[in-house]
Parts: sequence; C-alpha cells; structure tokens
Amino acid sequence: MNTKIIKLLCITTAFLAGAAFMVSCSKGPEAKVGKKGKKAAAAQVIVPDEKNTLTAIRNGQLVSLNWRVDAEALTGGKLKNVFVLRSRTDKGGKIKVAELRPGATSHQDILPNEYAYWYWIRLQREDGKFMEIGPVKVDIDKAGPAAYAKQEDKYKIRITRTDDFATLTWDFPEAEYKAIDIVRYQRPVLEPFKANTKGRKSVKSTPEGKSQCTDALQEPNSEYWYWFRITLKSGPVVHRGPIKAEYAGR
Repeated sequence: MNTKIIKLLCITTAFLAGAAFMVSCSKGPEAKVGKKGKKAAAAQVIVPDEKNTLTAIRNGQLVSLNWRVDAEALTGGKLKNVFVLRSRTDKGGKIKVAELRPGATSHQDILPNEYAYWYWIRLQREDGKFMEIGPVKVDIDKAGPAAYAKQEDKYKIRITRTDDFATLTWDFPEAEYKAIDIVRYQRPVLEPFKANTKGRKSVKSTPEGKSQCTDALQEPNSEYWYWFRITLKSGPVVHRGPIKAEYAGR
C-alpha cells in the first residue's frame, strides 16, 4: 500500500471519529430532556383544618361530600373548575367523578360497589394551577351491594371490529352532555385518561349522547380496548370501560 493511500485512510478515520464524538456530545443533554419530558406541575395540597374542611358520609351506594376552602388558600387566581376525584386507595388511581361550577361546595356521588373509597376535591384556577384537599375515606358498606343500581347499564355501548376498523355505537339516556371522551389502548390499563399515558389514542370527543364512529386499526392481530368518560352538564362524570373490540358474530 503506497504512502498516499495510507495518509488518506488516516485522515478519513480521524474525521469519522471526530464526527462521532461531536454527535455524541450534542445528543447528551438533549436526549435526557427528551426522555424525561416536561414534568407535570404538582398540586398544591390544602391541609384540612378548621378553615379548610372535607367530609364524606356514606349511605349505601350514595356518598354525600361537603367541603369548604378558606379564601386565603385560593390567593393568586380565580377558580375555573372544581373536580371531585375518587380512588380505591389513598395514593394513586384517581378518576374524576364530577366536574362542577367554581362555587360548588357539595356533591352526591354514586358508588359502583360496596368497597371502601377515598375522595379528593381538586380546585383548578384560571391560570392552570390547581390545589387539592383530601383525601377523606368512606368505609366498606357492610350491608353489601344487593340493593345497588348498576348505573353503567344505562349507558349502552357496542363495539365490533374487522381487521381494519372498529365500529363504536353508543346510546345514552336523554340528558345534556358536556363531553363524551373516548380513548383506546392495546391492553387494559388502570388510568386510561391520565395525561401522557403510554399507548393511548384519543378516538373522539363529542357532546352527542347517541351516535357512532369508526376507528382505524393498525394491527389486525392485536387486541383493542376502549374507555368512555361521560361528563354531564349537571356535573357527574360516568366511566365505562374497558370494553374490548370483538369481531362480529363471536
């Protein structure tokens, strides 16, 4: 091998090594930011005391919630929404069960079963920041759920599929709906409407209580599961799902 070829190979190798080093350096900090993403703002916790209170009283399937938040705790902006959150534990898994006017101080929730539940009240300000008071617990109903009405039975949903499309049909009771939000996953999940949940697809948002839509499916051999979050203008939020898309006739 002559001298010119050797020099050319050395120059080429040095150039490629330098380029690789520059790329790795430029990706370092940015890759970390991209993976982590922007952190969601944490809620300001309002500790219950004499001025800030939250109570929950259970009577079978019904839970009466009452709260009071001192004006000093709300300093910094006017309220936009009041949400009632519910969970089977005192930590995670919260779902929104009511979306109320800013001045609301009470709500009656309808439980799906006899188990114990925890509640929070979330206060969202117009600037996007929010505060939470809670949790407060209601104990298990020792009488059992024999007299409980199945609220979800009123909200009829049918989902069929082919290899390429799922057809969603729903027929809900006559009422004024603020929003009906539909999401899809390829597996059952605990918190389908939680922000930035991996694998979620927003299928549709509509105020129509009786309608139909189609959803294109990317993988014919995969399973598809759907959730409905039904928000009434009167405040209650009803959850339906997971509902698996099945081939017609199965």
